Amino acid sequence: MSDKKRKRIARLIKWNRWAKLSKMLQKGDAETRIAIAAEFAGSNDDHAYNNLILLLKDSDDKVVEQAIKSLGELGHERAKVHLQNMLSNLPEEKKALADVIKESIAQINKAISQEG
Repeated sequence: MSDKKRKRIARLIKWNRWAKLSKMLQKGDAETRIAIAAEFAGSNDDHAYNNLILLLKDSDDKVVEQAIKSLGELGHERAKVHLQNMLSNLPEEKKALADVIKESIAQINKAISQEG
């Protein structure tokens, strides 16, 4: 993905253009969805979190993997429920994805322990 497009996504997040970002997620290719999910990691807005939760059900495993990583970076405790549920329902052949989920849960736990 071009640097120009990444900067555009970052600007849309900064300006709270959630409707535009949602449309890009719905109509964009996997590369666009991955880039948006990566940028959401830097936003504490609930819209970013909610869109990442929706991306956990994406048809492309790379998009799902980036959404999981971004949730880990956000460090919201409420994301653990979604990740734990996903982990318990994940087929055994998706071991790499299971490792990413476990890593993100560990990141969330670390963020929670640093808050208190």
